[in-house]
Amino acid sequence: MVPKDCAHQRFLIEGLVADYESLDATTTATEQELAALKAGRAAPESIAAVEERLAAEREQLGQLTVEGRAAVDEFRAVCGGEKLPPLPWPPG
Repeated sequence: MVPKDCAHQRFLIEGLVADYESLDATTTATEQELAALKAGRAAPESIAAVEERLAAEREQLGQLTVEGRAAVDEFRAVCGGEKLPPLPWPPG
């Protein structure tokens, strides 16, 4: 039987995984958009706006990585060998 706390922690980790994967896909699309703008010699203002958005997305990915790692560490400390979903963020 899985303790209630472990089930809740797993649920939170699954949410972080979903958020990370969604933002990662968005970041990839933004990178492609930026490459297309640069290749098409778009206006500097357009390129700058996409670069700014990309920087914010990458920062959010970093924050999700830190939160995810912390949540996983806590889960493993409290719940031992309970299973987790595959983790999308780089190991740390």
